[in-house]
Parts: sequence; C-alpha cells; structure tokens
Amino acid sequence: MTPLLLILLALPAWSAPSKSELTQDMTIKARAASGAGVQVSPPTASKPVIDEVLRSLSLGRGASAPAAERIRAGGDVGRFNRPFPEPPFLALSPANIVALYDEWTFEIRDSEGEIVWKSDGVGMLNEKIDWDGGGPHGRLAVVAGRSYHYRFTGRRAGRAFVIESDPVPLRSFTHREYAGETRLEADVALFFQDGKPAFAKEAEIWIDALASRLRLGEPRADGNYKVELAAKDVRGKVTQARAKALSRRLAKSLLVAPERVVVSLMPAMRGEAVSAFLPPSKGPALRVQ
Repeated sequence: MTPLLLILLALPAWSAPSKSELTQDMTIKARAASGAGVQVSPPTASKPVIDEVLRSLSLGRGASAPAAERIRAGGDVGRFNRPFPEPPFLALSPANIVALYDEWTFEIRDSEGEIVWKSDGVGMLNEKIDWDGGGPHGRLAVVAGRSYHYRFTGRRAGRAFVIESDPVPLRSFTHREYAGETRLEADVALFFQDGKPAFAKEAEIWIDALASRLRLGEPRADGNYKVELAAKDVRGKVTQARAKALSRRLAKSLLVAPERVVVSLMPAMRGEAVSAFLPPSKGPALRVQ
C-alpha cells in the first residue's frame, strides 16, 4: 500500500457543515457633518385639502336648507332716504364672497319674499352684479314704498351657501325707461293721507323735490309736464280729487298754469304711486342724485 493511500485512510470522513445563524444588535455612530444640513421645505396643504377646508367654513357648509350669511348692503344706504335716488339699488361685489363655488344664482326679493328679478351663471363672479329696478324681459319691477334685498346662492359639489343683504326700503326712485324718458316715482303715501284727498304731513317736501327735478329736465314738445297718479280706484272720488290737488300744487311750485301740469290717472298695476316723466335729453345726460 502506498504512503499516499495510507494518509487518506487516516483522515476522518468529510461531512457537510451544519446550518448556523449569527445575530447581533449594532449601533453605528458617525461624526456630525461639517457642512450645512439638507434644507427641507415645510409641508403645505394641497389644493384639494384647501378646497375641503373652505367648504367647511360657515359660507361653505353643505345643508339641505343653508342658513343665510347676512351682510350689509354696499354703498351709501342713506341716499335711499333722499328723494328719487338713482340705480343701482342693490349690488354685490365678488370681494364679499369667501367660499368656493362653481355656479351661482342672484335673486332680488321684495318684502313679501317674491322674486322680482333673477340672474344665474357658471364659474366665479369676476365683476359686481347689481340691480337697476328692472324685472323679467326688461319690464319695470321696482315699486315705490317697498323694501328689497338680494339673495346670492353659490353651489359646488352638491353643496350650497347663501349670502343675503339687508333690506333696502325704496320710498322713491329714478328709472331710465326704454323709450328714453326718465321716470321719477314715489309712494303715494308720501303725498296723501291714507284714504283721503288731503296732503300728507311731509307732502310739501316731496312735491317741491319733484318740481325741482322737472325744472332740470328739458321741456316737452307741447310745453306741458307729464305726471301720473296710479290708484286702485281710478274712477273714485278720492282719486279724482287727489289728481286735481296734485296738479294745482305742482303748478304752484313750478310757477306755471295748472293746465300745463297734466296728471293722468293710471290703474295701480304695480302699486299706488305718483310718477313724473322727464323727456329724453338732447344734451348731456341728466344725472339725478
């Protein structure tokens, strides 16, 4: 037997090593970096998050019957107490709306809650929206002696919010007619006592104010002044007596003969009122405040 074979026989038999695992907790520490650390911008809310927050505000709450957020009517409300103020009578600026909306409705309502004018649109308002006293199809809707307010409703994703203005009482107003004339209208209660042909306590103020506006206008072709008295009972004795008294008193203030102040009797289709009309101006536009 050779020496190599003897060596191999003397070695122990080889077998595969058994499986083993080695685990150990290790903490690695390093020196602080000498340079500036990495700058990470603070987290910001994404547009959907901002959208959701704004919808949760008081003007954006979704409800089956959203409560109105009342705001003051813009502009000088005191001017409505002066005789024959000019439009606009109600106006809403986009700056008054802080909630988000995709579509909107703007309504003018009278003191009885009736809608006298309405407008709607899609998207956000870019300019103010106002009301000049008109109604559907351009007809005159405002009635002297009533109060009006607007109601703005915004909608987005099935939710709605409402903004309402304070009521604006309009005892009188000025309105540009489509025929070019200017209507000056006032509540009949400012001129006459209730149910009587006698003048009311403050009638002198309103008659003089009406006469001063008529003097500012250009003369009519026939040289007369056009005045209307709208009444429920056109043929009644009280209405007839009121028309004669108004003609005489206006003529006195205008310093003209009573025959030149023609007071026409009209049925009160919108309400009882005293109206006077200025003819279309041939010169610079007349502005009544």
